[in-house]
Amino acid sequence: MPHVSFRTNYRKAFRTVRRPFEKERLDQELKLCGEYGLRCKREIWRVQYMLSKVRKAARTLLQSDAKDPKRLFETPPLIRRLKRYGLLTDEENSLDDILKLTTQIFMERRLQTKVFKLNLAKSIHHARVLIRQRHIRVGKQVVNVPSFLVRTDSEKHIDLAVDSPYGQGRPGRVARRRAAQRAAAGNDDEDV
Repeated sequence: MPHVSFRTNYRKAFRTVRRPFEKERLDQELKLCGEYGLRCKREIWRVQYMLSKVRKAARTLLQSDAKDPKRLFETPPLIRRLKRYGLLTDEENSLDDILKLTTQIFMERRLQTKVFKLNLAKSIHHARVLIRQRHIRVGKQVVNVPSFLVRTDSEKHIDLAVDSPYGQGRPGRVARRRAAQRAAAGNDDEDV
């Protein structure tokens, strides 16, 4: 059997809604799509699925006894991980605070939202285009996934890519063509 260097992930990443034509939910999802520049409702459902898994973990830990070894062992890493991603503040240290998390808090931590909030893009949709076209890096790594969740320690390292025309890279195709036209126009003026 040939060696396969990667595995296909068949795990479910989102859960569809039970009632597809519920007006309040449709309006709320449409508002979220516009506010955070999402491509489709599936991106909302994916975030909601992540949120439900985190909340389920917190609920199961809350149901156990306060002195239960499993609860004492699993609670600090869960809270630490959520703090690392900026989903919980430093003052929020309990499982009850995890249950108060919302979809909007997760959406605020996306790379697309962060690029727009840091004024690297003119709009939330422009931020998505810049990310997909590999103009944005986090640290030294170019990231082209708009739904990338940004950690708090790497938030200050979001910047334009080194080889991007918007950064220090070589000018883009249109800029090079205009520069060539200007140079040609300058040579014509010297000839006259």
